[in-house]
Amino acid sequence: MPSSPVANTFLIGAQKAGTTYLAAMLDRHASVCVSHPKEPHFLSGDHVDDMDAYARCFCDPDAPIRVDASTTYSFLRPARDLDREGAPGLLAPVPRRIAEIAPEAKLIYILRDPVARAKSAYRHNRRRIGAPEGPVSLAGALREDPMLVLAGRYADQIDRYLEVFAPDQFLFLDFAELTRDPATALDKTCTFLGLSSEGMSTEIDEGDRNLAHELNPAGRRFHKMAGLRSALRRIVPSDLRRSLKARFLVQPAPEVTFTDVEEAESFFVDDRARLPGLTGLSI
Repeated sequence: MPSSPVANTFLIGAQKAGTTYLAAMLDRHASVCVSHPKEPHFLSGDHVDDMDAYARCFCDPDAPIRVDASTTYSFLRPARDLDREGAPGLLAPVPRRIAEIAPEAKLIYILRDPVARAKSAYRHNRRRIGAPEGPVSLAGALREDPMLVLAGRYADQIDRYLEVFAPDQFLFLDFAELTRDPATALDKTCTFLGLSSEGMSTEIDEGDRNLAHELNPAGRRFHKMAGLRSALRRIVPSDLRRSLKARFLVQPAPEVTFTDVEEAESFFVDDRARLPGLTGLSI
């Protein structure tokens, strides 16, 4: 066990479903400490014995709510495929590892339309290599990269966690609501965590987000200069900061035209049908 407190709340995903936005809002609450980095991926990695290193990810160990927002925690190999050699998905026993350090853990899972999530993830993966030439078959991309499918089959992931945790330890949020009505999504989250959302803002300055994965090489160097970033934040107006960042520092996701989208839907039909019963949400 760690010598200092570690996470007791886990924002497990989904990747490309607003976890950075929700984590940034929560991190403003006086009772919340979000890990730094936001996604330490500690419990899905190979060095889980170094718990003190994990504890150092939390700058305020006395915070009642300590959040690990690693989206790889919902990249797990489905239970039915655990013994199938070469099947996609992580074999790390993440739910059990969470239970060992935080048996009363609270688990938050944001669900997004899986086809839209797959499109976003594909574009995200192309940031550093640029746009493909011509349209992309989304169904073909899913066949070539089964992790694009796995990360959007939410019921499969939930099954793995329900082997260890009780249903009342979960909060399931709809990405559509988070983007359309973030105040309501934030209030639901705070209520689940036993916090008040009174006075909390849903407006997040880009500088408050963990956006290293979206930065170009110059942006990644700048992102590491904490002192310079802090100084500029004090003296440069926020509108100008956003404009400069968009122009010089951010690596935009390329525009991609997708074909075979209807066929891509078929990769998720059976999993989506199970979600209302598991989560109360129709995604």
